[in-house]
Amino acid sequence: MDVRVLTACSLLAAPVLGAAERPAHWAFQPLRKIQATGIDELLNQSLASNKLVPAAEADRRTLFRRASYDLTGLPPPEVDPGCSYEQFVDRLLASPHYGEQWARHWLDVARYSDTKGYVYGREEKRWVHAAAYRDWVVQALNSDMPYDRFLALQVAADQLVEAGSRDLAAMGLLTLGRRFLGVTHDIIDDRIDVVSRAALGLSVACARCHDHKFDPIPTSDYYSLYGVFQSSAEAVVVCDSRPASCALTDLKLKNAELMKLRREEQMKRTRSRVLDHLLAQFELDKYPEEVFGQLLDVDDLNPFIVRRWQAWLDRQKDPIFAIWHGWNSTSWENLVQLSDPRVTARFKVPPKDAREVAAVYAQVLTSAEFGGLLAGESSPCHVPDEHIANNEMYFPIGVTTELWKAQGEVDRHLLAHPEEPLHATVLVDRREPVTPRVFNRGNPLTKGQTVPRQFLSLFGEQKPFAKGSGRLELARQIASPQTPLTARVMVNRLWQHHFGRGIVATPSDFGVQGSAPSHPELLDWLARAFIDSGWSIKAMHRLIMTSAAYKRSAGCATSDPDNRWLSHFRPRRLSFEQLRDGWLMASGRLDLRVGGLGERLSNANHRRTLYSFIDREHLPGVLRTFDFANPDLTIAHRAETTVAQQALFGMNDPSVVRYAKLLSESLRGADKDKVETAYLRLFQRSPTVDELHSCLEFVSVAAARQAGGKIGPWEQMLQVLMLSNEFVFVD
Repeated sequence: MDVRVLTACSLLAAPVLGAAERPAHWAFQPLRKIQATGIDELLNQSLASNKLVPAAEADRRTLFRRASYDLTGLPPPEVDPGCSYEQFVDRLLASPHYGEQWARHWLDVARYSDTKGYVYGREEKRWVHAAAYRDWVVQALNSDMPYDRFLALQVAADQLVEAGSRDLAAMGLLTLGRRFLGVTHDIIDDRIDVVSRAALGLSVACARCHDHKFDPIPTSDYYSLYGVFQSSAEAVVVCDSRPASCALTDLKLKNAELMKLRREEQMKRTRSRVLDHLLAQFELDKYPEEVFGQLLDVDDLNPFIVRRWQAWLDRQKDPIFAIWHGWNSTSWENLVQLSDPRVTARFKVPPKDAREVAAVYAQVLTSAEFGGLLAGESSPCHVPDEHIANNEMYFPIGVTTELWKAQGEVDRHLLAHPEEPLHATVLVDRREPVTPRVFNRGNPLTKGQTVPRQFLSLFGEQKPFAKGSGRLELARQIASPQTPLTARVMVNRLWQHHFGRGIVATPSDFGVQGSAPSHPELLDWLARAFIDSGWSIKAMHRLIMTSAAYKRSAGCATSDPDNRWLSHFRPRRLSFEQLRDGWLMASGRLDLRVGGLGERLSNANHRRTLYSFIDREHLPGVLRTFDFANPDLTIAHRAETTVAQQALFGMNDPSVVRYAKLLSESLRGADKDKVETAYLRLFQRSPTVDELHSCLEFVSVAAARQAGGKIGPWEQMLQVLMLSNEFVFVD
């Protein structure tokens, strides 16, 4: 048995879903068994029924260029004339640049950014783990990690691998989103959204305020998943075997000692004001549950801690608390029978008001006789020893600022010293998982019924998650062959990036409002083939790219203008990343180093565009001009606009002129040889006689007209070639 299949089987020890009837929508049904010999048999049936004649196979140069840009995002390398197309595809799949190209597609879905977006000035804006996540995706794809494991690690790597494992970086999928100024509800909503859209093609986040308007996703399902992530806390951990420097060790120790000191101070403050916290329980309207934007001084009673006291007192069922719970609703005689005698003895007479009750219980809780009541991590006085992102709400504003500053010193050191071990921001299960409650109309102040932490009900009857937060169980159910959307969604994404359009044209929405599949039988056949391959993404590339459909020449059928039935191949414009990388590659100046911190786009930066620094707040204008994915959202398919700014960039931007100069400087020999070399690098062919004549004539005329100009004649000519449709589009 293939080792990949063994790995997949060991991971997917998830229970088979219940047998309850599923909704009728096609995407929620189990995968069908389709009898077919391959992709072309199923496509040819559609072509025949629509009376379409498929285009002939493209020529070798076109196929090799198409395959190279599809798999590596780069112009095709030189190959031996005896190399077959199939061998060439295998060579591309083995290239380290394959993972870079396909990582970019996944990073669009994962809303990748090197920064957090708008945050308070006290917090470092850059993510210390962004590059580690990006590079993990590249490495995972290059190694052909089984897709089920690829997904599971991004949800629950903390429970699947050992401490220090490089795979911990996978959890950047969950932790690289916007910070939403620390508003927990929005951060969790973002995590639910990215997981459900990326893996399942479902807009589960639409059920935050009400039952989904179109899909069978009730609000209770949303809050079942909310509880999973609410029961998880962020932690920054090492995901590298390299030792830390003394400087980093000292900074971390200083940060940990400061956190310990401030935690102890806060716990001492809370214990010193037990009476105040008890009295606050009788006027909770003064202490809102949501304290976003509230600035607290050291002497203020913290609403968050007041509400922790409320929750803690509500859980106390011991006779010690009988009088606390029943003093104004139960007769004193009955309370005496129900209460602990040691507490009853402290009441000389029945209490007349809440203040008397609070005063006695303050004595009880702070006395040596009952000293254990406020001890331990479940105590309302306890401040957890966690990252400042998790526990900042416990502290007054001055302490919060101080703690973020200390954490920022660690973060900035890591960002400034790439030789330090890599770090990942992961989620870890909290000691006590939360039982979530529905927020009526999405308002956390109006809580409704409790719901179990479990998977989506549309996949059948579910069992509540039983282990910790439930993230591992969630990961296993998402990455299960029994969840039909998982394989369908991924093979559709692969198909989309090879053909320009998915079998389902809405790749992150397989719900009722999404597009119906153009070839439903083909989609299920591919999904089953994907699972049977051991969830091998590279196997699916080979399957798709060796089909007759993929190898067809470009063209247009008047009866199939949008190529829905794939009678021909539809030309596609290169992405900005492919354009820039291709220009640098042609000049021989492309820096092909893999991995590392993101670098800002500049004339001095010759690295692949994948490694550019992505700033959520200040996305470079050129990326916006060329339809780069919005890093605030999960983007399944980039917009394809044609606007004047794109042409103006190519004609006038200094960076494009510089690429033309770099290419010109790399050309050697006679003028004829230079033109020949330029065509081979840009178009992978020799110029025709007319093209050669036109290029030489252009250079000659330009030289006569513009002697001493800033842009030489060769640069002008090469810039024209670089911006030609033959380079900008892939047939």
